[in-house]
Amino acid sequence: MAYRANVCAVLIDPPTGKVLVCRREDASLGAERWQFPQGGVNSGETPGEAVLRELEEEIGTRRVEILAQAPERVRYEFPPDVRRKLAERHPDKAKFEGQEQTWFLARLLDGEGSIRFDGNQPEFDAFRWVTPEAALSGVAPFKAGAYREGLLALGLLDAEGSGEAS
Repeated sequence: MAYRANVCAVLIDPPTGKVLVCRREDASLGAERWQFPQGGVNSGETPGEAVLRELEEEIGTRRVEILAQAPERVRYEFPPDVRRKLAERHPDKAKFEGQEQTWFLARLLDGEGSIRFDGNQPEFDAFRWVTPEAALSGVAPFKAGAYREGLLALGLLDAEGSGEAS
């Protein structure tokens, strides 16, 4: 099986070092889950184009400054229960073993007032700014390793995976 090409956007507030996480509107994964905006790369689209499109779709703005791109892609696998749910709701995504993400670090150009969750199919219903370490604790467990790897690659965690990189 293959991995679905995906992008992940870590929006940072440079003065505080906090990152934006969004609460998933769909509670079908069980406990309340917070994550970074992310999504698939369409055919013919570059990861850079995809991250801007996904930001507009998921948080209502593409007005960001890209600060960094992780040098390597990060993979995670779908657990069996998630694959079953994908098969029911998104059969085209169920054929994938997991996702292979290109991670981006960016900052909002127009501030948090530009964040909106009123798109056609909103995935999120709230946001908050948290430390990179706190972002790890709110994500679905099957994504936690990828989040640690992505945050480390972007220089937001130290080598032990906790605390800001220096």
